[in-house]
Amino acid sequence: MLLDTIEPRGFEPFATAIVLRTVATCYQMCHQPDDRALIGVGLFTATPQEEGYRFASNAQVLRDGDILALLYWLEQRIPQSGVIISWDSWWPVTRRLAALIDPARHPRTVAAIADPDGRWRDLPRSMTWHMKQAPVTAMPCLCGPAPHPPCVPELPAALLPDPAEAERTMMREAARGWACWTNSFGDFDDHEHPARRALAAFREHAAGVRQAG
Repeated sequence: MLLDTIEPRGFEPFATAIVLRTVATCYQMCHQPDDRALIGVGLFTATPQEEGYRFASNAQVLRDGDILALLYWLEQRIPQSGVIISWDSWWPVTRRLAALIDPARHPRTVAAIADPDGRWRDLPRSMTWHMKQAPVTAMPCLCGPAPHPPCVPELPAALLPDPAEAERTMMREAARGWACWTNSFGDFDDHEHPARRALAAFREHAAGVRQAG
């Protein structure tokens, strides 16, 4: 799969990695198009700038139970150009988003996930098996006694992961995904290869972030 979907399209300097955080909920959610509630979105973007790169991280987590607000947040930030990098997170990111988004409200997201052979790079497990997502405690079932209507997930903020830590985790995870994809290109002894130069710039960026922190 790697040779068929990733390498032939080559390295792209302008790239955005996207990670979704989900949480297991009531067992009755199994009948829903997406049976794991979306609770967070993380982005990492690499942008060529003069002789180097500019890197940016951003994330948003669920705070008030409004999943539509998360999808709107992503819609406003998903790039209209450059490649998009994702990997399996219980489901492929494209499949999960397709189950949740409204084409009328999220046209940019729809356009991005509809281009799996162009802009979107969905990394195979052979590349990302070592990337361990931060665990999220399952949400307890909050349904009342039977009989009850079809399950709608209730996600009280008090039961969700700490927002600040969750956002930091997703941003780190998205950055690792971009680095994993970038590291698959170029001769490892060719430091002038665009991918190797991007990784060198990222290491400098990461070192600066650690010193600032």
